[in-house]
Amino acid sequence: MEEICLRTSKKLCLLAFFDAKDNENSKKSLENSMKIYKELYSKNLNKPYNFGWINATCHEMFSSNFNVNSASLPNLIAYIPSREVYTTLVGTFDLENIDNFLDKVIKGKTNFYKIKKDLIKLQDIKCEDLKEIAENLEEDEILKEILEEERKKREEQQRQRELEEGGKGKKKGKKKKKKDL
Repeated sequence: MEEICLRTSKKLCLLAFFDAKDNENSKKSLENSMKIYKELYSKNLNKPYNFGWINATCHEMFSSNFNVNSASLPNLIAYIPSREVYTTLVGTFDLENIDNFLDKVIKGKTNFYKIKKDLIKLQDIKCEDLKEIAENLEEDEILKEILEEERKKREEQQRQRELEEGGKGKKKGKKKKKKDL
């Protein structure tokens, strides 16, 4: 990160944030996003931009510094180191939209937000460790869902029993009244 964005003479740092989870949808999304990003890179090779990308699912804290969350992936930010400001792509992650975004950034026609340089540094995180934690959390979530479904079934069965017992009592009461007449 420091080499790409902070220790450089280039005026603009473009950081892509990708979903790099280890599942089929994420892999396809990452592949498509990388293809677009590489095309963007080759189109702008001679411009004063530096390019980098982040595994946003692994570096959630870093991503949140730029208001990028898992619901907004893939995404792109433009960071101007000399001014300590950034702006975020709004819209789809496609070449046309990114080109329009870069044009607005260059012309200063987008909202920029201040960010301190110390928030630009990535923490040393082993994504493999996070993968294990995420898998365990997913298993916990599945277990919670199963337990919740079981609880709802028990409640429904209890309601059915109460209705049946209440219905029997009413029938007995009606029978007594008929006998009294």
